[in-house]
Amino acid sequence: MYRLRHGLVLLMLPLLAASLPAQKKQKAQPQQEVTKDVDPLSLDVLRAVAQPVEQAQTFQVKARVEEENLGTNGQIISLFHTVDITVQRPDKMHMIFRRRGQRVDFYGEPGKITMYSPDTKLYATIPAKSTIDANVADLYAKDFDLPVGQFLRSDFFNIVQKVIDTGYVIGRVKVYDEDVHQLAFTSPDADWQLWVTGGETPRFVRCEIVNKNLEGKPRTTIQFLDWDLNPTVSADEFTFTKPADAIEISFMPGTGGN
Repeated sequence: MYRLRHGLVLLMLPLLAASLPAQKKQKAQPQQEVTKDVDPLSLDVLRAVAQPVEQAQTFQVKARVEEENLGTNGQIISLFHTVDITVQRPDKMHMIFRRRGQRVDFYGEPGKITMYSPDTKLYATIPAKSTIDANVADLYAKDFDLPVGQFLRSDFFNIVQKVIDTGYVIGRVKVYDEDVHQLAFTSPDADWQLWVTGGETPRFVRCEIVNKNLEGKPRTTIQFLDWDLNPTVSADEFTFTKPADAIEISFMPGTGGN
């Protein structure tokens, strides 16, 4: 029987506090000088796709996420979850995670972040930063598993262009019969590809990331669906209203691996 070394900490299922043992990092390798080779067109395409999301004051999107994890027997195991995302800048988020039929709601509102499992009636709360950008950065610093996080930031493009070593436009391809542009990038910690639509409404369609710092170089794949950059959102979308029978528990951050 194998055990996973790396888990979906953010989902906190079923107790909002359980996480799997962290995946072992590879031994540090001597740093080699990298010659940057970035096609300006790759940045132009990336900027064109990122800006509409960065500038949207409110948006919604769905994502299907597949994450590879390394078992103790060395086998790569794939885990899946979906997430429905609603964002209202500068400081409000509501994300609904579903994995193995179980649901966890992430409420980001001014002053606090709450995670709630309707199935177990358990919730946990931590203080929030003043912006979505700061909250995403803080969650990453705490080793929370949030693959979609960087795509929610208002400075996504600026972050990316600072860390990439190589960037290329692979060309036009089809993803499930949809015409898209394929981009390929490398950075010190990851190799990643993007598939995006062009035209008057460019959008992220798919992302694949290979984590070069983890044993086995696991891959994370995100499929984006149903972008809406001007949705009508109710005022209580981002507010956690505690059910009478809900029980508060301590919040356990991740133990690494991301």
